[in-house]
Amino acid sequence: MGNYKSRPPSSCADELKKKISEGYAVVRSRLNDDIKPRFDAWNMLQNACFQGTLKTLEESLKSLKNLDERTEDHQLSLLHLICAGHSEQQSEKVAILFEACGDDDMKKESLLKHLSKNGFSALHFVVYKDEIETMEKLLAAGANVDFSGRNKLPPLHLAVMCGNIEMVEKLIDRGASLQIADFVNFTPLHCATYFAHEKIVRLLMRRGADPNACGGVRDRPLHLASNKGQISIVSALLEADADPTLADDEGNTSLHFAAKTGHVGIIDLLLLKIGAGHQELALKTNIYGDTPLHTACYAGRLDAVKRLLDFGGSITLNMENVFSETPLHAACTNGRNLELVAFLLKQPGVDANFQGQDGHTALHSACYHGHLRFVQFLLDNGADQSLTARAVDYSLLPSSTPVSSTIVQTMLSLSKESASSVTAGSSSVSSASLNDDQQQTPIIWAYEKGHDQIVALLKYYANKRPDSDVCSEYSSGESSYTPLPSPLGRLRSVTKEKAEILQLRASLCSQFHLSLTDVDFQEAIGSGSFGKVYKGTYRGKIVAIKRYRAVAFGSKSEVDMFCREVSILSKLQHPNVINFVGACLDDPSQFAIITEFLVNGSLFSLLHEQKRVLEMALRLNIGIDVARGMRYLHELAKRPVIHRDLNSHNILLHEDGHAVVADFGESRFMAQHDDENMTKQPGVCYNLRWMAPEIFTQCGRYDRKADVFSYALCIWELHAAELPFAHLKPAAAAAEMAYKRGRPPLPPHPTVQFPAHILYMITSAWHHDPKSRPAFADILPNIEKFASPVKSPNGVPPSNTADCGLLSVSKLKNHWERKGIPQESTQHSSATTFSTSSSGIVSSSSTSSILSSLSTSTKTIDELRQRLDRNGYVLQPVITVDNTSIS
Repeated sequence: MGNYKSRPPSSCADELKKKISEGYAVVRSRLNDDIKPRFDAWNMLQNACFQGTLKTLEESLKSLKNLDERTEDHQLSLLHLICAGHSEQQSEKVAILFEACGDDDMKKESLLKHLSKNGFSALHFVVYKDEIETMEKLLAAGANVDFSGRNKLPPLHLAVMCGNIEMVEKLIDRGASLQIADFVNFTPLHCATYFAHEKIVRLLMRRGADPNACGGVRDRPLHLASNKGQISIVSALLEADADPTLADDEGNTSLHFAAKTGHVGIIDLLLLKIGAGHQELALKTNIYGDTPLHTACYAGRLDAVKRLLDFGGSITLNMENVFSETPLHAACTNGRNLELVAFLLKQPGVDANFQGQDGHTALHSACYHGHLRFVQFLLDNGADQSLTARAVDYSLLPSSTPVSSTIVQTMLSLSKESASSVTAGSSSVSSASLNDDQQQTPIIWAYEKGHDQIVALLKYYANKRPDSDVCSEYSSGESSYTPLPSPLGRLRSVTKEKAEILQLRASLCSQFHLSLTDVDFQEAIGSGSFGKVYKGTYRGKIVAIKRYRAVAFGSKSEVDMFCREVSILSKLQHPNVINFVGACLDDPSQFAIITEFLVNGSLFSLLHEQKRVLEMALRLNIGIDVARGMRYLHELAKRPVIHRDLNSHNILLHEDGHAVVADFGESRFMAQHDDENMTKQPGVCYNLRWMAPEIFTQCGRYDRKADVFSYALCIWELHAAELPFAHLKPAAAAAEMAYKRGRPPLPPHPTVQFPAHILYMITSAWHHDPKSRPAFADILPNIEKFASPVKSPNGVPPSNTADCGLLSVSKLKNHWERKGIPQESTQHSSATTFSTSSSGIVSSSSTSSILSSLSTSTKTIDELRQRLDRNGYVLQPVITVDNTSIS
């Protein structure tokens, strides 16, 4: 018996089929490369052969003394060029070329046998292009119909591969061999079956092809057809007396292959062909001891399993292969079909705790291969995790017939090496005597492979047993206690992260690969849990550099966030999404993302740090810009994206006031539907204040409507000039919205701050039920029609322009308090009016005019203070606004 852990991940047949597929793909690629025109590299005669007229070719040949001329690139002869050409006169050109040879048969033979750089003759070219007339002229001139060239590819195989049935028939008429083999040891019938050309299969058998011909590993056409699920070809082969009982070098019959693909119709045809001996065929094993039922279970084919049981009976249910696996074990090893496991457990005589000769159960198999759902299902159905397997490395030998095939012997020797590597480090023992420390429970197998979730699940179920106490798992012997995480679990995490970075390096366009040495750093302009953001220059342009702290592999969140943000940013291009310049991927200590630099910074900074008041037109335009950017992310990008972290920190402003959406560290492509991505909270805690309830509560899956909720809070913040729930901490604010369904205050009726369309949009967008929230495609038409230009095209000036008349509200507040406005004053004919700056930020024509206006104001200091909120914002700013544009 063989050690279970030494079972090869794939069979010889599987590996061979991969090589065959790759081989034929290479043939096509090389032929296409040879016949590709290269006009600039060819001389006049060579171009005339390929695409010139007959007259041009004749004139060129008259002055040519040597007909053995070759192209420099692919060593194509003049005959190759004619056969590769694209015109209806190519066959006539062949005749002209042979006429030029005169009676010199050696020249003709040289042209016919000459091979291109990739190893093909002119005959291969015309067969590949399906030019029958030219092919016949070549054969009439003496071309060998079975000439294989360096690629060991006879022309008949090439015609079969391409599915050119008329060409196939002409070549057979000209004497092409039906038994000759190609470079993969396929006969023409094998080749026709492999490429599923049914008509050619039937033609070949009518012309005398052997339906039981052997391939390189004694594989038959019937094996190929059964493996590919080609029921019509299987039927044709059986009609021509193909034998279903013949096995390949691994001992696989056609029934094994049909069971693997799960094609019930083919299974029926094969077993009915055998007639009374169908049970014997159903019980036949390959060199690994697998019956067709085992093969079906390894592949997770439930329907095939049911049909095989109908023919073979229940005797196969408890048959073990050389790896001590019954069909139930096999179904749990590959973990492809949980319904299949449930079906097998219902069969009479099938026990979830059946132990093979090495002692391992189906639970061991599922644990070893990391199939979490299968482990839980087995535990729920009575699997005993205290049963032990023995770590014995038996010799891998077939159960019956001796092994004669070289390929099988090689497989067996590799399996032995694999087994020895798995058990390396353990003390060597004889197969006759086993020590207690080699008795392995399922939890040990899971721990050995690094499946930490399964280890935790097994511990949980062990502690649920009525006969166990809290400490039972830690006091029941050495094999029971396993710490978390396992060494292999940690190694798998590190390996996964390295793979992610390597994949990112390979997939990212070369134009986005940057080096930190090419970037000049200036001052730091921000920071976060990831690291710092710097202002800098790259190739003469000012950029923002998001520099990740030096990350060691295994720091999952930082590596994941960096790889995710780069992969997403590199696929986005929109005026309202931050422009990606590139990324530094050389080393974890050098990780950085470079984007465009926006001089006005974030909306959060503008509102809450600089405390600037924005005119209504600018507020509306910012809301429209953000909605446009979000609609692009959700619907118009090639790979739609959920932002998951939309807030005023991540809305940045250009100098002209236009807004862009930034920071995609927590974003996900919508195609990523795994539970971990779309049920858990993003990792940035300070942004809980803008988080949708369905994300905060983690009570189910969420979608792009979570971004709509965050957008509503951003728009409220923009118009109220306050943080949402500013009196609460971020987590408390999120809980208020999620559990109490609280929302920031809105006026009952439209106001200057909150026009009617903004009130309506906010109310619908932050609805508790995500399904009731509008999409950005629905939001945009309702707000775009209210857009109005900012009063000056210069946009938002930088915050250091106060000398030019720009005053923040906090400065105005301080000035008012210093002036000490009297409690009572005379009435004033009109309210103080402030003008707006080029950015849409409240300013005046000059500082002195504002001071003069304030000094003569009839408002008392208490009234002015009432107009300021706790953060120093003007609740009802007295500014001139064109209400006709927003009413």
